Amino acid sequence: MLKDPSTKYKRYTPIDLPDRTWPSKTIDKPPIWLSTDLRDGNQALPNPMTVEQKTRFFRLLVQVGFKEIEVSYPTSSDTDFRFVRNLIEKNEIPDDVWIQVLTPAREDIIRRTIGAVAGAKHVIIQMYNATCPCFRDVVFRNTRKKRLIWQLSIRNCFEN
Repeated sequence: MLKDPSTKYKRYTPIDLPDRTWPSKTIDKPPIWLSTDLRDGNQALPNPMTVEQKTRFFRLLVQVGFKEIEVSYPTSSDTDFRFVRNLIEKNEIPDDVWIQVLTPAREDIIRRTIGAVAGAKHVIIQMYNATCPCFRDVVFRNTRKKRLIWQLSIRNCFEN
C-alpha cells in the first residue's frame, strides 16, 4: 500500500471560466475519509457482529489507514456499547485516529453515549434531531414543551 495514496493521482486541471468562481478552485490536500462500516445497525441484524468481530474489523480499518472511523451507535445495543468501551479500555484506538458515534438528541441517550466514549482521546459525536412530528413524538417521546426544556438542558449535559 502507498504510504501517501494521494500521490497516486494527478492534480485536477482547473477550467478557466472567468465569469464563474468554483471551476477554477483546486483541492490542496487529500480529503479525510470516514469509514461508516462499523455502524452496522446491530439492533436490526438477524446475526449481528460480536464485539470480537467488530474489533477485528476496526483493526483492519486502522491498518488500511482510516483516521476517522464511525464505530457505532453505542446506545442501540449492549454489544455496540461494550465494543466502544473495549476499544477505549484496551487502547485499541491509535493516537491519530478519531472515532465517531451516533446519538439521537435525547438527554438520557446523549448521557449514555458520552459514557460510552469517556476516556477516548479524539471523539466526534454525531447528534441528530428528528424533524418528522411522528418520529419526534413516538421515538423521542417529545412534546413541544419537552423540546424547549431539552434545548435548555442539553447545554448542562455537555458541561457536567
